This record gives sequence, C-alpha cells and structure tokens, in this order.
Amino acid sequence: MKLKGNPFPGYENHYMSYMTGEEDELKAAKEAQAKDLFGYTLPEGMTMEDKIIAGPDEGQELRIRIFTPANITKPAPMMLEIHGGGWIGGSIDIDNYRCIAFAERVPCIVVCVDYRLSNAEVSYPKPLMDCYTAYMWMHDHAEEIGGDGSRIALHGTSAGGNLCAGLAMYLRDIDGPAPSLCILNCAPLTMDFTEDHSYHQWYELRMDGRSTFAKGAEATYDGKANLGMTLPPKYAFPGHAADVQGLCPHFIVAAEYDTLRDSSIKYGIRLLNAGIPCEMLVAPRVCHGFTTVHNAYTDQVHDLMATSLKREFGLL
Repeated sequence: MKLKGNPFPGYENHYMSYMTGEEDELKAAKEAQAKDLFGYTLPEGMTMEDKIIAGPDEGQELRIRIFTPANITKPAPMMLEIHGGGWIGGSIDIDNYRCIAFAERVPCIVVCVDYRLSNAEVSYPKPLMDCYTAYMWMHDHAEEIGGDGSRIALHGTSAGGNLCAGLAMYLRDIDGPAPSLCILNCAPLTMDFTEDHSYHQWYELRMDGRSTFAKGAEATYDGKANLGMTLPPKYAFPGHAADVQGLCPHFIVAAEYDTLRDSSIKYGIRLLNAGIPCEMLVAPRVCHGFTTVHNAYTDQVHDLMATSLKREFGLL
C-alpha cells in the first residue's frame, strides 16, 4: 500500500490505523494498534487501584485509578492523567501504559480520571467539572494516597489534552491551586483548526468523511451537539481565550502528521509571548496520539516529559 507520508519506523501500524478501508493490511494494522492501546505491564511493586469518589453532581460517582510506584518517597508529587477519545469515546483503560510510564520515570503518583463522555444527556462543562473534581480530590486527599498536594501536574492526550488546557485556565481564573506543569499531547485547542495548513495538508489521512475521527469531529466541532453550546467558552477551547497570562508552565507536544499540529504550535507561541514557560516538541513523521505506540521513540518522548515534570516538581 502506498502511503501519503513517510511514517517514523515503528509507527506504520499507528499511521494506517487512521485510514479507512477493508484491505487486510489495514485490518491487521488496526488490530496491532488496539493491542498497543490497551496493552501494559505493571512493574514489580507498583500498585494500580480503582477508587470511587463523589462527582460534582448530586449523587454522581466518579471513578479514578491510582498508580503508585514501589518505594516512592512520600509525600510524592502527583499527576492527573486525562484520557483522549474525542470527548465521546475512550476510557481510563486506554491510558494504563502512559500512566505507568510517568509513574515509573518521575517517579510520581498518577491518578487517571474516568470523566463522563459527551452524549445526548452529558454536555460541556460536565466532563471538565469531572476533571476539576478529580484534581481537587487529589489536592484535598493528598495525604490519604501519599501525595503532595502542592505538586500536581496535568497530562492529557487529544481530547484529554483539551480538558487539561481548560482545567489549567479554569484553575487560574478561580485562583485555585495551580498545576506544577500542564502537558498537552496532540490537543485540539481551537474550533477553527480547519483553517490551519496542517488540516489541509493531512486531510486525506485523518479528517475525510469516512475517517474514524469523523463522528467525534462532527459532534464536537461542527454540530457542537455534544458540547451543548453555540459559541465555545474559553475553557472548552482555550486557544480562543483573550488572555493566557498567569497560566502555569506548559509542555506542548504536536505531531507532524496531525491535522491539529498547527493549533498546538500557535497556542505554544501565545504562551511564550505572554511570558509563560512553555516547552514545545513537534514530533517528526508521526500521527495524532502517537505515544500510545510502545517503542523507542515513544520512550524518548516520555523521558523528555518526565524530565520536565522532575524540573517543575523540584526533583532535579
């Protein structure tokens, strides 16, 4: 099969998993990518515990998953992980690999939140408020899980990155406890990304009418039905915010073959121009959400993120 781009070695299955068709090669690629997405190995001594906490709505239960490395010095820094899935899909089960990667490398306690997905009954800002609730639970119950409530970072991929950006901005505006670092991994940050060069450059790969992303794009970007709004509040798409001053330090990851690439880069430049510490990585020859793939380059990117987390946690 002739590919439009030139995938980074080891990411061919991930690249092809975004394509549509019935070819055996594509089916095999999607199966291999699904195996990576859900596959993980828990290191010796690390614990993974699910816990139910009170959600923001009356009577609501909110599930979180806590990863605690072996022999970690307590009180330990913590990170809130927010999974992707276009706001309408995904779960904490797709981020076990990444949670383990951060917990082990920093080391830190990682909490992944199973926020409500958008549907006919759930709309913005409920998913964001679920994430805020999990963050504040970590802050208020830090001692209970061996954490340091003054050192909490954020990481999210795709829609999870969008929620991280919104949460960081919301915390700034309410004078809440500021995150130590906010990592936005291939995050959609504006609603007008369809005007970006990267959208048209990789349109055939990611965003055509048959794409596996089309349902989420139609619901959240075009029809906006599942966001429950007419115009996007800044917390829904922080790239539209008039003021980014006063935000916490950021680390932004963009992928070369991602239609969202330019949106991430533009947001990073805005942060830098506002005097916000912002590290940016444009990962070459990879697609949206590439850090689900278990290989050497993903390890290198996770190492870089972990070093930045250590820096902001005061561990270097």
